[in-house]
Formats: sequence, structure tokens, C-alpha cells
Amino acid sequence: MTNLLLIEDGPFETRGAVIEDDQVVELQIERPENISQTGSFYLGRVATVLPDLNIAFVDLGAGVNGFLQIDDIPSDATNIRHAVHEGEKLLLQVIKDKIGDKGVQLGRRFEMRSSNLIFRPLGKGLSLSKSIRSEAERTRLEKLLSPYCETSGVMARTSAGNATDATLVVELEMLKTAWQDILLKAKKAEKPGPISPPESPVSRILLDKLSPRINVIASNVQTLHAIKAGLIDRVRAVDGSLDLWEQQTPLFEAMGVNAAIDSALRKSATLPSGGNITLEPTEALTVIDVNSGGQTTASGGQSAALVTNREAAVEICRQIRLRNISGIIIVDFIQMNGKGEVRELTNTLQTNLDKDPVTTRLIGMTELGLMQITRKRGRPPLRDILYDPCPACDGDGDTKTEATILADLFRALQMAAPFVRKAAIEVRAGTGLAEVIRTRQSLIERDLARPVAIVVDPELTNFEFKVG
Repeated sequence: MTNLLLIEDGPFETRGAVIEDDQVVELQIERPENISQTGSFYLGRVATVLPDLNIAFVDLGAGVNGFLQIDDIPSDATNIRHAVHEGEKLLLQVIKDKIGDKGVQLGRRFEMRSSNLIFRPLGKGLSLSKSIRSEAERTRLEKLLSPYCETSGVMARTSAGNATDATLVVELEMLKTAWQDILLKAKKAEKPGPISPPESPVSRILLDKLSPRINVIASNVQTLHAIKAGLIDRVRAVDGSLDLWEQQTPLFEAMGVNAAIDSALRKSATLPSGGNITLEPTEALTVIDVNSGGQTTASGGQSAALVTNREAAVEICRQIRLRNISGIIIVDFIQMNGKGEVRELTNTLQTNLDKDPVTTRLIGMTELGLMQITRKRGRPPLRDILYDPCPACDGDGDTKTEATILADLFRALQMAAPFVRKAAIEVRAGTGLAEVIRTRQSLIERDLARPVAIVVDPELTNFEFKVG
């Protein structure tokens, strides 16, 4: 069955969705105000070295700051004072975005990614994703890529197992050329500042989600042009097609992505047999509880507990990817009969976790019968992107961010536009929201290609609007 990568580019956010076996399994939302800096290169000047903490603070220019830890420097030094010194200029790469008051995390273990490969110019040797399990594929990749690893490092990502030799060679040459370009720019730079800009929203989604044998569908002509013009090398790595969505119903609505997003924001998810799982994120970990929904009948020689647990395992793996849950994950499955059933459940979990492109580890069952999973942290969870903590709820609730409301409004306008006969589409909104919409009115009208009439409705809250 063909897998799909859907890309929808709008004025307030760019969204990507991966569909596998007719199910939405991954989402990615990029917004202009928080475009990820991860992977960007900077020329930085070491501002302060703190030997006791084994950390250095770095000036990246234009008021941007970051920090560098000893573990992120390819050096034999055990203390950072022997690796860098104050005033030194260094080529650095952002490895984690800014969180709270902390600046971006920087490193000198440089990595450059393409759809199928990770190129490590200062590294050495070849490594293959553990998810590439076919011995024939591993042998093929080792034979093809090893000659390139004498003076640099290369990692074959999971998708490389399905890519052709020609595709991989082209990608690797592209990465090596890009690295030489970065070195040249860094050499010419006279003061701290960016050497390579962050990826565009469309580019980052393609880079993160593109894989061989996947069909790419662009929501509009502008998105299609962005893919063709700036990302042709990566698109060539796809054996599938690159198509424009031309139906009246917006792409994400027609393909069920909006419904999948709504479901991913709920506390629970239902299972085919009538059971459900509940997901409870906390600061330290995420707890997932499996409920039978009253099912007591066995099926096909399996106990009712195992049937429900296996359904839950499949859905849990999908929800982890969909919601982008990371860190420590603890699952409380229904108690089963014996080690054989535990083994079957573990195999089901592992098979589905292997589909996740993010590094995920199944640790196993504790003595208390709790399954332990860890998933590498990267981007924020889906809910954290779409919502802010409620200022009036003492931390117990949340509200949609301004960007989320504006993006929802624009999509509502797109849905209504074909059915509104008046020249201007009316938007009724609460007083505060109406003022926010007015500041973005020209942007909305430009992308919508229709005028918009904004009407203040005092009966609506600051988070509510009506279109039509």
C-alpha cells in the first residue's frame, strides 16, 4: 500500500502529515515564530568558560546566545577549559533549540542530513540504522558506503534500506559539497553570526519525513513550487510521485488529518475490541493505561487480556508517533497469563516501534508488570505546539495559542470561501481576537485571495470566532 506525505503551507503554519496503511501516523507543524534552529551552523565567539560546570557560553551574534558542553566537542580533553578558551572563534552547530531561558545547545560533532543519510565530516566510519534488519541490505550499504568513510563518517538512516545505490551516492555528494560551502563561508566570516540559515518550513518537513517509495502531495501551487525549486535533490530520492491537490475540499480535511489531530489532543484512544488507552503526560514521564472496556471473551485461542493488549500495543505505538511523545513512557497493560503471552506482547510492541523513525527503545517489563519504553527527545509534543498553559487555571488547563487560533481561522475561511456569495467573507470574533485578526488581515486576504470583513461580537470570548 502506498504511503503518503501531505504538505499544507499556509500563512500561519506549515503542516506535514505521514499516512501509512490509510492511517495518519505522524504530524509536523512548523511556524514562522518558532522555526527550529536545529542543524543550523554559526560562527560563535566563546564568551565565558565555566570549568566547574564543564560548559562554555557562546556569543552567536545579534543577541543570540548558546552553550557548549565538553561532551559535544570531539576532543580528548576531559575539562572544557582545555578544549576552548574565552574569545576563541568556533564553527558551531545547533543541536537543540532554545528551551525557556536557556540558549540553544551547540556542538562541534557536526552532522548534515539528507533523506537517507547523515554525513559526519569530522567523524569516521560507517554506521547503519538498527532498524535495517535485512542482512542483504546491510551488506549492500556497507559495500556501497564504506569507501566514503575513510576520512569522514556516514550513517545510513532507516530509509536508506529502500533507496537505490544511485540515490545514496547523489545524496552523499550533495552533503559533502554543502559541507565545503559551509567551511568557505565560515572562513570568510569576520564576526559571530549565522553561516547557514535554518531550513524553510517546507524544507524541514521534507527533510524529516521524506522516505523512499512515498508519494508527496502539496496542498497548493506555492507549496509545489517550493518543493520543486528548493528541494529537487531530496525529491529525487523518492520513488513515488509529487502531486498537486486540486480538489475543492482542503487537503488535510479530505484526507482525515484534521480529524486525526483532534483525536490526538484527547486523553484517550479507542481500540477495535471496545477497550481503550488513556495517556497521561507528566513532567517526568508519560503514563499509558490499558482498559479492556469489559471484554472477557477470548479469541482465536488467545486470552481476552492478550487480544486487548496487542491491540493496545499497536495503537500506543501510533499515538506515540502522532503526539510526538518522548522521554520515559510507562505502560500499564492488562495482566496476562504467563511468560508466553508477555513474549507475544513484547514482539508486537517491538515490531511497531521499529516503524518509528525516532530512536525508540523497548526496555521491558518491570517486576510490577509495567512496560518501559524510552523515546529520544526532539521536537515538542503536539499539544505543546498547539496550546499554552491556561493563565487562570493554576496549571490545570490550557488554551489554544494565538498562532493556533489564527491558523484555525484561516482554514475555516478556506472551507467557507466556495459557499460565500458576498465579495467579503464575514468573521465574527470576540473583542480581543478581533483586534489580533485585524493586525493580520492583509496577510489573510492575500493568501485567501478574498476580502474579509471583521465584526466584533461581544458575546464571543477572546478564543472564539464564527465564519460566514
